[in-house]
Amino acid sequence: MGVADTGADTIGDTWETALAAALLGADRAPAGAAATPWGEVDSGADPGGALLGRLAGHGVHHLAGSGFAAEVLVPAEPRAAAGPECPPAAAARLALLLAGGGRDRLREWCDLAATAGTRAPPWLLPALAGHRSDLAGAVGRIAGAELAWLDRACGDGTDEADGAPSADWLEGTPAERRAAFADFRMRDPEAARAALEAGFRAEKAEMRQTLVATLEVGLSEADAPFLETCLDDRSSGVRATAQRLLPSLTRSLLASRMAVRATAALAVTAKTKLLGGTAHTLVVTLPEESPTLARDGVEPRPYARQGGGTRALLLQEILAAAPLHALGEHPPRLWIELALRSEWADPVFEGLFAAIRRERDADWARALAEVLGEAHAGRLSGIRRTNPLREKWARAAALLPAPDWERLVEEAFRGGEAEIVLPHLSHGPAAFSARFTAAHLDWLAAVTRGPRADRDALAKTWLIDRLADRAFPGEDEAASAAAILARLPEDADERLRGQVARLAETLELRAAMRREFGPPITAGESARG
Repeated sequence: MGVADTGADTIGDTWETALAAALLGADRAPAGAAATPWGEVDSGADPGGALLGRLAGHGVHHLAGSGFAAEVLVPAEPRAAAGPECPPAAAARLALLLAGGGRDRLREWCDLAATAGTRAPPWLLPALAGHRSDLAGAVGRIAGAELAWLDRACGDGTDEADGAPSADWLEGTPAERRAAFADFRMRDPEAARAALEAGFRAEKAEMRQTLVATLEVGLSEADAPFLETCLDDRSSGVRATAQRLLPSLTRSLLASRMAVRATAALAVTAKTKLLGGTAHTLVVTLPEESPTLARDGVEPRPYARQGGGTRALLLQEILAAAPLHALGEHPPRLWIELALRSEWADPVFEGLFAAIRRERDADWARALAEVLGEAHAGRLSGIRRTNPLREKWARAAALLPAPDWERLVEEAFRGGEAEIVLPHLSHGPAAFSARFTAAHLDWLAAVTRGPRADRDALAKTWLIDRLADRAFPGEDEAASAAAILARLPEDADERLRGQVARLAETLELRAAMRREFGPPITAGESARG
């Protein structure tokens, strides 16, 4: 009995010293802590290795009394290398980002690693695992297979070798089923929709909504008939999801109904002038509420009822859901010019903005930006230059392809009017080219050394903070930002000074992240690497 007690005390004392070493540092372990009931742990002169060996011994000792069957205690499968590890400097940067470097920079690091064809180092996998929910795609590209192996080694992974969810989307939690169905949908859109239709009515309302929303993956005109039936589903969530997806299918029955409603609401009349030529007028017929409109998702909102704008909102939502080919009888420019002169300009433009954004129609986007730009410049008779018109122009320009938007704003830079530049910079693409970044930084340098009123207006918009994420992250750009900071006037507002300091710091960090992966990126590459 005494021997047993002595052994228990020895094991307890050893575990406490091992725990103390883990907390204080392996090289500061208490004297005599290397002795264990199962003998010496040979790790050479490495105190860290000795500590790991002692902890492993304690784990084996614990499992020995756990009652597991022998066949359960089998080694984990070898971890197959999924690609070369990132350079040591990049790994060190990843460790800093995981310790609190910001979600955006962590996503950017993962994208850089994926572009370079490298993987995260094994010692950072547990920390990366905590970001699989908020950065699923980014983390999966550089550590998906390794994290799946780690899950299986810990006994809670899937059977898929690549870490993807089970192909059986009929089982599991709602999140697991959604992920599995999305994977099924990516692999075979037609089969996935057919499988969903087969057992759709047996699903609970929340699950029906989740699965219908997943049809956005690989959405095509072939999905329209099923989505049309969802408009009559007993769940409001399912109906709303179908109403959101169907307008993207410009040949669907819903799109056809919206096209008829749009042409009934908007019409162009022509009248010959006395001195020749033709005068066009936009005739607007505001729609009425109806059950069929409500079925298609067009119904007044409570705030519209209170404000007296119910029918105007119905017009806006019809145009937003209607295919642009419904207005194909006349060129886009004519519709836009006439809408500017209409008393119903606001709902018409809001509806057109939504439709152009959904269909990504470059011709309509160019016409919209050109007409509003001409109107703001005073080149359209009867249109006053106002702040709301300027904001409409900036929003319209943001619908252009990125190179077109950059050329338009570069021209505004040369014009030097901050009141025009600032609204445009509030919109636009998420990442800038090297050429545009250089022009932007030149303009920023001029403004920060210009009149105080312009500097204050710039600081209030917080556009400098956005520039840090959108700018091309090259060495020259980082140096330009640092030069702007160094040359700020002494009377510069502290808010502006702080924003420029963050810009310089962020661009230097982003440039350094790229250096750590290898040769610097060239001007032809995207800002996100």
